[in-house]
Amino acid sequence: MTDKMTLSLRRAGRLGYVLAFGTALVALDGCGGGGDTGPVAPTETTCQQDPTQAKCIVTPPANTTLRGLAAAKARSFGVAVDAAFFGANPAAYDAVVAREFNLIVAGNVMKWSSIHRDARYAYRWTNPDSMVRFAQANTMNVRGHTLVWHQQNPTWLTSTTWNPETLKVVLKEHIDSVVGHYKGKVVAWDVVNEAINDGNGTLRTTGSPWASTIGASYIDLAFREARAVDPAALLFYNDYNLEFTGAKQDSAFVMISGMKARGVPIDGIGFQGHFQINTDGSGVPSKDALIATFNRFAALGLKIHITELDIRIRTPGATSTELTAQSQGYANVVSACLAVPACEAIVVWGLNDGESWVPGTFPGYGQALLFDDTFARKATYTAVSTALSGG
Repeated sequence: MTDKMTLSLRRAGRLGYVLAFGTALVALDGCGGGGDTGPVAPTETTCQQDPTQAKCIVTPPANTTLRGLAAAKARSFGVAVDAAFFGANPAAYDAVVAREFNLIVAGNVMKWSSIHRDARYAYRWTNPDSMVRFAQANTMNVRGHTLVWHQQNPTWLTSTTWNPETLKVVLKEHIDSVVGHYKGKVVAWDVVNEAINDGNGTLRTTGSPWASTIGASYIDLAFREARAVDPAALLFYNDYNLEFTGAKQDSAFVMISGMKARGVPIDGIGFQGHFQINTDGSGVPSKDALIATFNRFAALGLKIHITELDIRIRTPGATSTELTAQSQGYANVVSACLAVPACEAIVVWGLNDGESWVPGTFPGYGQALLFDDTFARKATYTAVSTALSGG
């Protein structure tokens, strides 16, 4: 078996083609520098004109990609995709996704406001279906995000006054439809997202049609329904700021302990991992602190996923101290995951800085991911690959 692989183009049910792994070596004479000096047929596009063609792309050996390095440590390394992935000309974007990651999650198109936008009994499958087909074509697993959240809900849901029993039926219908549609194709679901308030760790009711109408029991209901529909899918509670000790982390621990005691089917906890580097370089917990937190929840019998990792810095004007701390933060997270057997997956929340949610949500901050706007690898990528290599 050769240690080089090319990417071949394969139909996968979306606009244009998607990139899939092949095993044959391809001569690169047309890709610049030596080789064939003869005339080019009028219909042939050179690599200088379009470097995304299959003949111009050689996949590096597995031990130099994030997916390969992670797989060697029995881990998954994933990415959330959004508008650029679903655009009309995604070839260059797709190439990086297929090369570097073995797990994929939809940033938005599986949320209620996208997949269930128009009416109670109407669903929009086109975009999430194309993502799942892409994953299948490129030997990637899929995480589903998210079945229940207090944000990004459609107007038909939020503008209606529901009685608790009817809203329970609506929630079950949604879970039955979405989980059922992807049964056997999604390995894990973020079933309930961000149900706990910051600060005091109480149940989030503001803005939540679920908690304010049904009460806390909506959480158990969602997990039980998801398990009934797809018994093989792993079911996760997902939230942010759980990486830090305090009331929110404690509340999540108590909540999940209670679910376990009641026999609610929960398999794992998702630590989102949205971090901000401060001017003094602080902002990301140390490796040891993260290991202690992950082990705390693993002791409940839970799998650990880092589900939405990004580490933002000031833009412009980040100092060398801040940039170094950003790379170290990525190394801390990856190294901590490798140190805890229950930690099975890491997902970065976006492929490159140009599509990140950070600048629009945190003005003055950005550059939070592993690739820049041109898909060039950054120092953060090097920090992750080094950590995955055990270096």
